[in-house]
Amino acid sequence: MKLHHFRPKKEKRGLLYQVFILVAIIQISLLIGLSGYIVSQSIIQEQKLDAPPPIEKVQPAQKEHKVRVERQQKKSRKMSKRISIANPQNINAPEVKVTIPASISSGSGISTISDKAMTDGLKIAVSTVEIGGIKSKTEKVLICIDAGPYLMTDERGGLDTYKVIREDIKRLVNNLPSTVLFNLMAFDISNGAQIKFFQGNLVAATSFNKRIACDWIEPINVALGKTGVGSISGPYYKLKYEFLKQPPASQYYNPYISNIYRIYQAALEQGADTIYILTTSWVDPDRIKLPWTDTETERFRRAMEKYEEQVARARKQQGWTDDKQQEFDTADAIAKQNGIKKAREWIKKENETRAKKGVPLYTGTPTQAMYENKFYVRPTPAPPTVKVKKPEAKFKSYGRAGVIKFYNQLFKEVYFDKKMKPPTVHMIVFRGKNEEWTPAENRVVRQFTNANNGGRSRILKGLKSVKEYD
Repeated sequence: MKLHHFRPKKEKRGLLYQVFILVAIIQISLLIGLSGYIVSQSIIQEQKLDAPPPIEKVQPAQKEHKVRVERQQKKSRKMSKRISIANPQNINAPEVKVTIPASISSGSGISTISDKAMTDGLKIAVSTVEIGGIKSKTEKVLICIDAGPYLMTDERGGLDTYKVIREDIKRLVNNLPSTVLFNLMAFDISNGAQIKFFQGNLVAATSFNKRIACDWIEPINVALGKTGVGSISGPYYKLKYEFLKQPPASQYYNPYISNIYRIYQAALEQGADTIYILTTSWVDPDRIKLPWTDTETERFRRAMEKYEEQVARARKQQGWTDDKQQEFDTADAIAKQNGIKKAREWIKKENETRAKKGVPLYTGTPTQAMYENKFYVRPTPAPPTVKVKKPEAKFKSYGRAGVIKFYNQLFKEVYFDKKMKPPTVHMIVFRGKNEEWTPAENRVVRQFTNANNGGRSRILKGLKSVKEYD
């Protein structure tokens, strides 16, 4: 028997094989079709199962929200209607114009934010002020009055002289229109710089303010016990801005000569557009010195040490010792004390005599009386003179332009930031009939006032002296 082996490559495919292949193809097609249908159905079912909460709950909330918005809009319309009815801009009113005759002597004072607001809604004519023969058109005026003893010396008629000044200022205040603002300043630079203002800010020239302003000025220099700024009620004024920087007080420089410029600065700080300064003198700004740098200070200190050593050596060669110098200093102090004592006694007797004659009283200080009557006698022996050159303390000057430049920040904050021009500064200087007024002094005053927005100056001479009463 022969065994036949099955070899696919060599055998032909029969009918059974073909049927098998056909059935397999049909089954695969059905399987693919049914699987797609089952998958799509499962996805639809999953979407239905995972669906969000019913929309029914959302719809009512939206409708209710819309209803509430409509109600709020109705209330808002009613409120706006009430506001529009009460609007005062819809009210017609006649225009009112307030004018002031320019011929009335008037003025106004300190410019501040609140003061400016007082005149924003009014049309006010510029007023004209006249003091000491100087007229100025102004809306704000500040009057600065010298209350120091120099104005009441014998050469100027004593206390009687100030009566005229007080009455002139009171007459000016009483003539101010009620629509303007004003202020007064009293100052004394004979002992430091004492300043008092009638009011801290400018006030309207109402009848009440005029009356209390006249009452405020009345006590100034009416008697020996009521002289200077101390006789006026109210606090002393302190400068708001830094004052001119200067070298410290020493035998080489006296910073107190600049006290009159403290008056100038205090006036600027008030913000007035016109300033009148009534005084007895004015200091040349070239005499106001700039402070030294550290290098300049050290250089001068070394030069002075060298000079003092040379002086001590030269005096020692002439037999002047430290003990003799100490004895002289003690004797000199005693001589000045005795001179002051004699001066006080002289003033007391002198005023008693003058009172009986009806002559103005002596208003000078004991020190002035001591030197005037030669009550001080320098003791001897005095330190011998030596031929040693003393180092010169040289300082740079501010000058007129330097003083004004120093106050740039003040001008900016008080004037420029408020859209205001710098003030016009006028000056009236009082001089006795026989007192000399040099061209140099006149030039200093005129140049300074002219540099302050074209201000003017006037010198009043001819005040009656004490000797004319005899």
